[in-house]
Amino acid sequence: AFRQEIAERQEQFAKQAEASEVENAQQVVLHRCVSHFFQVFNLAVERGVFSASDRLYYGLNANQSELPKLTAEQDLVSWARNLIDGEAKRTQQSAPEAPVIPVAPDMEPASEQDTVPMSNPSAAEVETELNKYIELRNAQSAEKQAFDAENKDVLDMLPEIDELIRDIYDEVEFYYRKETPPNRRKLAREWGVSYVSRPGEEPDDEVVEE
Repeated sequence: AFRQEIAERQEQFAKQAEASEVENAQQVVLHRCVSHFFQVFNLAVERGVFSASDRLYYGLNANQSELPKLTAEQDLVSWARNLIDGEAKRTQQSAPEAPVIPVAPDMEPASEQDTVPMSNPSAAEVETELNKYIELRNAQSAEKQAFDAENKDVLDMLPEIDELIRDIYDEVEFYYRKETPPNRRKLAREWGVSYVSRPGEEPDDEVVEE
């Protein structure tokens, strides 16, 4: 029964590891997609395609040309959602509803050109990758919970297994009680009994006396 529980735990661990690998790979894809969106958008601002104030739609400072922090998983998902929601608002309205953040004097006001959808990548592409990531993250979480359950089954059996091992050790040593101590230990080892030599103690000879 204990072997079966361990086998089930190992099998579930392999599933969890595979799910984690797939999730991490998709996180890299999502990170690249979100990063490229902001990079391309900033380049378009430099070319005058979009107004700097359009950054407000995404939760950025109007003067912020650097990328937001995307290292942590929570930040990546948050900025992906800001991007998707902000792009929808930007392409449907002529001015941001977000609180106004001071813009440099040389920045042009929003124009009809500012409602042109972003591309390479588009918000729809980012949303597709985000949805894939959320799905894989949930799948990994489910596999982790399943592993935790299997691990608990193993841990719950340990006290019973430990007690059984102690009983077997005691019975084996009692059976060989009339042997010399070194010989008793050699014979008991055949049953899996383990011994640890004290510091400076000579190890037992491997030959069992007849």
